[in-house]
Amino acid sequence: GGVHRTYFSDKKGRGRMDASADLPELARTPMVVVSAGVKSILDIPATLEYLETLGVPVMAFGQTEFPAFFSPHSGVEAPCTVHSAQEVARAYWHSRNFLKLPSGMLVAVPNSDPAGAAVEDAIQTALRECASASEQATIATAGRDVTPFLLKRVAELTQGASLRSNMALVRNNARVGADIAVAISELQRQQQQKSPSLYPSTSIPSALETDTPSASITSSTPLSASTQSSVDSSSSNRSRVIVMGGAVVDLVARPDHTLVPATSNPGMCSESDGGVARNVAEVLGRLGSRPLLYSAVGCDSRGQALVRRLRDECEVLVTEDSVNLVEGARTATYVSILDDTAELHVAICDMAILNDIPLPTKEALAQADMLLLDANPPLSKLVETASMAVQAGVQVFFEPTSVPKARLVSQNKTFMSCLTYAFPNVDELVAMAAEANANDPTSVSTNSDETMTRSQHDHDPYRDLKLAAVSVLNQMRPNEAHLIVTMGSEGVLLASKYGTGDNIMSHFSHFPTRTNNVRVENSTGAGDSLCGAFVHALLEGEDVATAVQVGMDAAVLSLQCADRAISPEIGDW
Repeated sequence: GGVHRTYFSDKKGRGRMDASADLPELARTPMVVVSAGVKSILDIPATLEYLETLGVPVMAFGQTEFPAFFSPHSGVEAPCTVHSAQEVARAYWHSRNFLKLPSGMLVAVPNSDPAGAAVEDAIQTALRECASASEQATIATAGRDVTPFLLKRVAELTQGASLRSNMALVRNNARVGADIAVAISELQRQQQQKSPSLYPSTSIPSALETDTPSASITSSTPLSASTQSSVDSSSSNRSRVIVMGGAVVDLVARPDHTLVPATSNPGMCSESDGGVARNVAEVLGRLGSRPLLYSAVGCDSRGQALVRRLRDECEVLVTEDSVNLVEGARTATYVSILDDTAELHVAICDMAILNDIPLPTKEALAQADMLLLDANPPLSKLVETASMAVQAGVQVFFEPTSVPKARLVSQNKTFMSCLTYAFPNVDELVAMAAEANANDPTSVSTNSDETMTRSQHDHDPYRDLKLAAVSVLNQMRPNEAHLIVTMGSEGVLLASKYGTGDNIMSHFSHFPTRTNNVRVENSTGAGDSLCGAFVHALLEGEDVATAVQVGMDAAVLSLQCADRAISPEIGDW
């Protein structure tokens, strides 16, 4: 296709243009089109100009002159020249993945078949005859009528040579097109080794990609749970830290003034990606730890976009085994209402899909050093996963998520005994301690803090909190366990246990808040930021106290981020 030739203006003196529908379609379909150029029965300069207007990249393959379909020569300079299939592949890859251009591109391959020149001579003869016939008004002047006349006349003049030349150029185009496809596939493979996608076999944007809500996680063809492809099991999927739990869409509302119950309040509403495990994974990814996320999302636009952003923007590993796409299910949603100080007032969660979170594979656990769990998966899955991790020599971290879930999980001694680290807030710690004391009234040791004198203990403002921490620590891993207790504006309490039996020693460190001169915009991701940065610091070889300080610095950044739970500035450290 192209812009058809026009020999006369209309009655008002305006030029008339008839363009094939192929051209605007190429402007909105992301694909590489390989052709032998534009037939000289069409207006080649006008066609190239129209493609430029539409924003379609056009390049000639191996020469500077744009080919004329049957002939390698048209007398028109090509907008761009490429010399290899790899060069075309790189141009396409960058236009789609970096420039985010919606259009395809045209690669014009010259036809070197000997019959091509004779066919081109016949075309020029037919054009002259057409012009004469038009002047004598023996044919209509519209482009759509001119083209059939030219095609018929060329076939007559060449006595079938045009067909033979056409077959030769089709073979030539197929060869070049196949080379380009292989080159794009190789770029895809290289990209997967750097940051594997959820579905590697479809991670290159295809001609079926759309910007509609049905677009896939991989920016490619629509996905469904029944059409998931196999995942590359190469070493590029290895991660030292696995994160398992909720991937959630967060809807946050904050009033302009003090909340007034039972009526509407003016304020600001925002939507962002959330979920404790997803948030922690984002922090780890932005800091360069390349976590492997295990979660579940619905086959809806929100869920697929959530995972795509997590993978592409945050360097989080996702695989078919780790993120479950659930047909007909809603992606988990958390609606929070903040007060005018940005503290949580009330929240509602729709988390049914999190029952479908898959278990980490033994192969993944065997390669990991750390496993972080939030309390969103079913308790049976949490117990099984934590037990497998301990057997594999993996340290288990736990984020209680909410008071009810903290209470429920604390009732399970098997799960609690697998934990080396936990990140409760004050309310969650109290709930966990109550369950620990109910299960074992002797869980509070008289040696809860042998570094303090009796007088210091009696006047300690955090005395009750420390006693609660000891109760929980005694349920956790033997030899060593830690609680990182977030206390809002009062900072963080680090409670640590060392030793076993009668030789258990508890140690406490208080880290004051670092938000005195910080304008708090959103507190929903502060704890998750602390957790993720804490784990990252341990992976980097820091001690526990330093890891707490690193985590608090990350929390401060997210507290200042009004429109999302996790601050993107965490990745700028």
